[in-house]
Amino acid sequence: MTLGGSNTANGFSGGDYLSEESVLRSYPLYPTRKRRCCNVAGDGFTVISACFCIFTTALTIAFVAQLNYGSPEVTPHGAVSTDEEGCSRVGITIMADGGNAVDVAVASILCMTVVHPHAVGPGGSGVMLIHDHKTNSSTVVDFMSGVPYSHKAEEEQPSPTDGKSIGVPGLLRGLEYAHTKFGKLSWRKLFSPSIDIARKGFVVSAHLEEALKKSNVTQVDGVTEFDKTFFPRGIMLKQGDFMQRENYAQFLEIVAKHGADSFYALNFGVEEINALRENGAEIYVRDLDTYEPRERPCIHMSLKNMSVFTAPAPFGGPQLLAALQLLRNSNLTTHLPLSNFYHSFLEAIRRSYAGFVSLADAEEAVLQNMTNELLSASSEWKDDRVTLADPNIFRLPEQTASSVSVIDTFDSYVALVAGLGTYFGSRVMTKSGILFNNHLSNMPPHTHPGDEQFSHSRPLNTYTPVIITDVHQVCGMRAVLSSPDVGAVIQVISQLLFQGHSLTEAIEQPRITVRPGLDQVFVEDFGDIDRLPGSVRNAITTKNTLQVLHLPYPSVNGVSKTKDKLVSRSDARGGGVAHRLEPASTHTVNITTDL
Repeated sequence: MTLGGSNTANGFSGGDYLSEESVLRSYPLYPTRKRRCCNVAGDGFTVISACFCIFTTALTIAFVAQLNYGSPEVTPHGAVSTDEEGCSRVGITIMADGGNAVDVAVASILCMTVVHPHAVGPGGSGVMLIHDHKTNSSTVVDFMSGVPYSHKAEEEQPSPTDGKSIGVPGLLRGLEYAHTKFGKLSWRKLFSPSIDIARKGFVVSAHLEEALKKSNVTQVDGVTEFDKTFFPRGIMLKQGDFMQRENYAQFLEIVAKHGADSFYALNFGVEEINALRENGAEIYVRDLDTYEPRERPCIHMSLKNMSVFTAPAPFGGPQLLAALQLLRNSNLTTHLPLSNFYHSFLEAIRRSYAGFVSLADAEEAVLQNMTNELLSASSEWKDDRVTLADPNIFRLPEQTASSVSVIDTFDSYVALVAGLGTYFGSRVMTKSGILFNNHLSNMPPHTHPGDEQFSHSRPLNTYTPVIITDVHQVCGMRAVLSSPDVGAVIQVISQLLFQGHSLTEAIEQPRITVRPGLDQVFVEDFGDIDRLPGSVRNAITTKNTLQVLHLPYPSVNGVSKTKDKLVSRSDARGGGVAHRLEPASTHTVNITTDL
């Protein structure tokens, strides 16, 4: 894969695509050495006529090519969408400085670790889906939390705040891997904006306040780093409060200078190891030292003349594709009543989850085959009745994360999702302001204690990066979507492809949340989001108990491009604002905000 014309990697690939920038080649149309094509002895008129014909023919070819493929002189433009306007601005500034989609995604998520520490941080993990539209090649960088070597089979899932729920963090090594292989700008440059924000301070968002409320912290002793950070002087942080993170700024400076190993290596990891061990975690120096990201091929399907690319297990991609298979079998059309449409969502999400969760205890060697079997089976499910899964089915804790979607000036796309598991992860926090994940609470009881092959496997989660491209038209609609919640992505893609909504409309449509194995359906009741119509609510309640979903809601952030037209949208549920790099004049660019 080539990102910004500087790096390559193997991944899923198709035919060679022409891009909007490919009319003018980097090589000459004709050899540079002189050719004597006009040397006709003794006939000056013939020489002039021949040269004139060649010139006009070449001009005509270039003109036709420009009409077909667009102008090669288009001012560079791109977009980034996150859950925080300031972090979208950081990303677009990196793009304006010549960074590609990977650079932008890395800088943006680093910013999110500062302002949304409840959702993402160096103690967390994630996934990055990278697509180069010029070569039609994709790859997935998997930096999900690893299972410690000393992990033993448990009779029950560890609770989210149990130290045994902490997996080996993958965020920094994953970002460094992606940047080293695909990035353009220096590693240190990507850290600079976040260091400034952490040191100078920022305003607490509504999302952080709502996450604190949802965490149900009932007693604060003011002793732990968690209490000192989020309950200063015993008072919970609220939206609009001013927050500075000097200790975290110092940590970021060290990582910017020395790389991800400064977090994982023993000479800087003593603090982290002590904090982990004191809270019952099973992580040792060996786990941090040997953790490595994994580059995987993406999985994909064709739907409504579009290719849908996503990440394989342990991420939410298999459930997404299985659900889309079910929805395709339902023969959804724009003429169906909305109640039928949401009924189909219920069926697709419940049934696809039942298959997806079967991958939770799969060993790495058989994971791909099991995924293929799930997708094959889902294409045959045509029963239109909504059937509840076994109430004893294994349930993943409600996942949260930060998501970043990018289309850059080189026509490269990135969907990134990274998080701590549930809000605030395990709540184990170091003096440097690092919260650790609780991803091992996503693991069911298993039968692989002490198995070296099982160690450093990845627990199942619902992080879902998606890239959509037009099968037939190179410059047709392309979309980048990212979310911690696969059910939300299923609904957005369905609104986009089955209902024909625009990206903005598809993201902002009312959504439902389904809990596996239960007859409960949760609906949003947020003032800035259109509520679910009464006819749909009535239809749902005939077979389900309807409940209100409490804030904060999982968001889906997206960017789309059709020909040269960009649309960027940060989901109102996440509270963010997207930014675009747009041509303002012949010689300047303008950073615009998606309102």
